[in-house]
Amino acid sequence: MSDTLPIASEFPAAGESDWRRRVEAVLKGADFEKRLTSKTADGIAIGPLYGTGKSTEARRREQTPWTVMQRVDHPDAGKANKQALEDLNHGATGLNIIFGEASSAHGFGLAAPDRKSFGRLLADIRVDAIALRVSAGRDGASAALALAEWIATQPIDPERLTLSFGLDPIGIGVPMDLRQTVDLLREQHFTGPFAEASGIVWHDAGASEVQELALTLATGVAYLRRLDKLPGEILKRAVGLALAADQDMFATLAKFRALRLLWSRVLAASGLEADALQIHGETSWRMMTAQDPHTNILRSTAAVFGASLGGADLITVLPFSLAQGLPDEFARRIARNTQTILQEESQLWRVSDPASGSGYIEHLTRSFCEAAWSLFQDIEKRGGILAAIESGHVATLIAEKRQQRLFRIQGMTETIIGVTRYRSLLGMPAAIEDVAPGRPVNGHRLAELFEAEGGAQ
Repeated sequence: MSDTLPIASEFPAAGESDWRRRVEAVLKGADFEKRLTSKTADGIAIGPLYGTGKSTEARRREQTPWTVMQRVDHPDAGKANKQALEDLNHGATGLNIIFGEASSAHGFGLAAPDRKSFGRLLADIRVDAIALRVSAGRDGASAALALAEWIATQPIDPERLTLSFGLDPIGIGVPMDLRQTVDLLREQHFTGPFAEASGIVWHDAGASEVQELALTLATGVAYLRRLDKLPGEILKRAVGLALAADQDMFATLAKFRALRLLWSRVLAASGLEADALQIHGETSWRMMTAQDPHTNILRSTAAVFGASLGGADLITVLPFSLAQGLPDEFARRIARNTQTILQEESQLWRVSDPASGSGYIEHLTRSFCEAAWSLFQDIEKRGGILAAIESGHVATLIAEKRQQRLFRIQGMTETIIGVTRYRSLLGMPAAIEDVAPGRPVNGHRLAELFEAEGGAQ
């Protein structure tokens, strides 16, 4: 008997038809498509087996590590500064500054978007050596101008900053003279991104992957039109993009790849280069649980995996205890290290677009692109994103998808571990600060209803 293992060429050749024949024999007459084909929330079919797919060009412009963003959301600017310094000294490379009126505040965030608050918050921080992103919701314009005013007092060149002002009047549903605000920032030599077309607000409301992509695209196009007087070199980077990353890491991966392809197409049609395209990923608030919150660590890990391999340039991880209250130092450390382990130990950034050529991911990417582009065109025919929102069309679309998902969870077709199945009977201490939450601005967690009802075992 030979001691050597057979090499690949010694195995009999087998194709998909051979595999299917054997599977059908096991199924014994059962419907192949019904048993082995599933569908996404948008009705996109997912087959049981894929070969090599035609590669799409969804690569980031540089093969460098993504930026590890950390939330700065303590209501007290002095304490927020202390947290930020701790984060930056232990792996974070960017700060996501959250104000209380932001849709992503979830009951917390800094109170006053003024120059004094920024001075306290950013004391002893080298803002020219890190990335900054501002989320201020209805206070977006005043926060942007206050930050610019503070920067003007520092020995800093605005053109050299990595700074996103996060202005998103459409996403937050608040009127804002975007052009005037951007003109004021441009006079002070800031280069953007100024506006942010964020799919996160739609995701948190219940949107599917295709809806999130299409609404992000429609919002971004509206901002490009509003800012079309800017020089091309500035306009191409004037609008940043943001998506939610959830526990379905393959759908997340394909969604981020699809957005890069879709926005590149928009920029090309506008006569702009896509070399400054920037996508921010944030782990999903919708997927988080207040019950058995430590399971959120695993959800966030899968989400970061998908977003990073999908080409996100910056990623923010919501601390696992955020649904319980304002996360403490331990929860913030876990959020930070979720990224640094995947980046520095797992080296996920080393390969550019690693899913390229994967039949399954390419199928999802193309399907998301085609369906999202079709929905985007429909929105444009309705007069654009603002008209679609004002008519109630967007709310109706999202509400339908949210209700469908809740029905699937209720019927146990989808599972929330720790809430609808495998509930822990142990009381888990909350990793939160002793800070009372304010009024949440937006977003619904899928687990909320089932936590209130007591879930199932």
